[in-house]
Amino acid sequence: MAGQPVGTLADAEKLIAEFFCRDQSIEFRDDAGELVGTFTPKPPVLPPPDPLVPWDPSITRKELDRRASEPGFSIEEARERLGRA
Repeated sequence: MAGQPVGTLADAEKLIAEFFCRDQSIEFRDDAGELVGTFTPKPPVLPPPDPLVPWDPSITRKELDRRASEPGFSIEEARERLGRA
């Protein structure tokens, strides 16, 4: 791994778990140092993240950023809009 020998095929059973954790390609070489194959771990399939806005999962980060960049209302303006002036 990373250009350094880590073991032989006899050691493969204990090394495979480490290969997966490293998330990088591994080269298999013969005793003469010739490349005989590679192993590239498949990335894990993760569950989708929780929605940013649980009550409206269609709202994206881009939409939230757009809304946050708008000027908004002062407390007084919000009270007026709610009829509580």
